[in-house]
Amino acid sequence: MSYSYINDIKPLQDAGVSNADIAQHLSNRTAQAMQSQESVYELQNTGAVINSPVLISQRTGTLIDYWQGLPVGQEKDLIAFFLSTLFDGNPVKTNEFPRSTQFALAELNMTPDLQLVAESLVNLAGGRPDQGTTEADVVASQAAYEAEQAENEALAALDQQYWSLHNTYISPLNDSRNTNSADWQTALNNMAANWVE
Repeated sequence: MSYSYINDIKPLQDAGVSNADIAQHLSNRTAQAMQSQESVYELQNTGAVINSPVLISQRTGTLIDYWQGLPVGQEKDLIAFFLSTLFDGNPVKTNEFPRSTQFALAELNMTPDLQLVAESLVNLAGGRPDQGTTEADVVASQAAYEAEQAENEALAALDQQYWSLHNTYISPLNDSRNTNSADWQTALNNMAANWVE
């Protein structure tokens, strides 16, 4: 998987997004945003959306026919948003939440030929590198990160204890340029004796 807990999961968790929704986002997100020029070309090349050469802002095509047949609601609104964004020359950030999930929702019930067009758009945006991510994967990623953080904190505490004891028992010998082996052995024994588990 190409995601990391700290960059891709934790910010969404901190924003109140559920692990299930995060998994859905990661599974559906594209590697990069859908770029306007290449996406519009693909839509026109496949006949999904064709700009009228006569009427400004008049569009036809298989996707427009499909869109017109949809009942008023979220799916219809999402398709309208994606098309207007792309045809206005702007990218659609299907690599980010919530656009990733919204695009997947919009393509879910499309006819097979339109699903192929949607797949082409996804491929132009680098594909879906994390497709198949589950809620269990999100939970496991968080657990692995937290275990690593706990290990790092434990190592940092041990390192801090070492240097504290070193400064108490060894540094004075260095500072005084003491070369007496017995003093060094005593200092090392004191370090060991004062080590806290």
